[in-house]
Amino acid sequence: MFPKNLSEYAIVLLLKDKADHLFSFLIFTFIVTLLSGVLFVSDAIQSDLKAATLFQPDIVVENTLAGRAYTLSEEDKEAIESLTGVTAVEGAVDGYYYFAQGRVWFHVMGDSSLSLGKMRVGSGVYTAIKAWHYEDSFNFFTPKGKISLNIEQIESKATNLLCNDVIYMHPANARAVLDLGMEHYSKLYVTVPNPNEVGELTLKIVETLPYVKATSKEEILANYQHLFYYKGGVFMILYLVCMVSFLILLKNQISLVYGEKKKEIAILRSIGYGIKDIIAIKFIQNSTVALSAFLSGVGIAYLYVFFFQAPLLRSIFLGSELEHSVEFTPIVDMNMLFLLFIFSVIPFLACVILPSWKIAIADMSEAVR
Repeated sequence: MFPKNLSEYAIVLLLKDKADHLFSFLIFTFIVTLLSGVLFVSDAIQSDLKAATLFQPDIVVENTLAGRAYTLSEEDKEAIESLTGVTAVEGAVDGYYYFAQGRVWFHVMGDSSLSLGKMRVGSGVYTAIKAWHYEDSFNFFTPKGKISLNIEQIESKATNLLCNDVIYMHPANARAVLDLGMEHYSKLYVTVPNPNEVGELTLKIVETLPYVKATSKEEILANYQHLFYYKGGVFMILYLVCMVSFLILLKNQISLVYGEKKKEIAILRSIGYGIKDIIAIKFIQNSTVALSAFLSGVGIAYLYVFFFQAPLLRSIFLGSELEHSVEFTPIVDMNMLFLLFIFSVIPFLACVILPSWKIAIADMSEAVR
């Protein structure tokens, strides 16, 4: 611990030169707020996506050719059911409907728990159709005519991360909207009770049906992770902004030490303060600034993300044609915050303490002049 009088003197000097330290505090707070905000949003989204994969089927089978989706038949379903290790294969009705008035795509999914003529919609879907005065029901226009369904429920914001653009309806209604025959499926959901056999069965399905694409639950999670990587250019810009700001901050700190503070250090040495005392004073001053800025930045980022739902960053992560009204689950990765602390606070202090030490051991008469 530092002597009480030394700590008090350091705080007095800090308050005396508060204008010099205010710039450093603001820049440091900005950097920590931006980086912490990105970390909080990323961790919250990835946590929710990982939780969602727990309810995903073990293997999802799709029929894709040249990047386009085609249907799967009852024969395909039976061929997969015959494989050893597979306990169940469920045919899914899944596709996209283009809402021409709003110029957006809706994700249509069959759900046998819903009654005929009823549908459950994501909040993004409801916002889009309500703008065209569809409040209690919605009309789907298909080549075979109009299909009108009543809105039974709007998904809560807690599930909006995955359901924002989704419309759930009875499979028979979904087939009519997507113009899908009764003997055909959009996807097949395969259940494999033994997790160790999932990888092998994924390969067997492709060998049995060479024209299909089989994706395991682990691969689905990896695809979710990839959603963040393709936005890497945007985040690289954010990190570059932080890096430039941090360099400006360090330059400001070094300039303070080699400017007016150089004479201040020399005077302290001349009136009897030792090198350790001077280092201690500078450490107390700048650690107070750094810790205050770091805690302020983390606190502001937490409020911005989890209370105000990250208005700007949310659009970067969840870019969509539909409005997102999502509630982020509060997730704080202490390991990442610790790394952020190490790589921000320590360089900040080093850029003050090292030059101060170098000046303190130099010839004081030259520094005073």
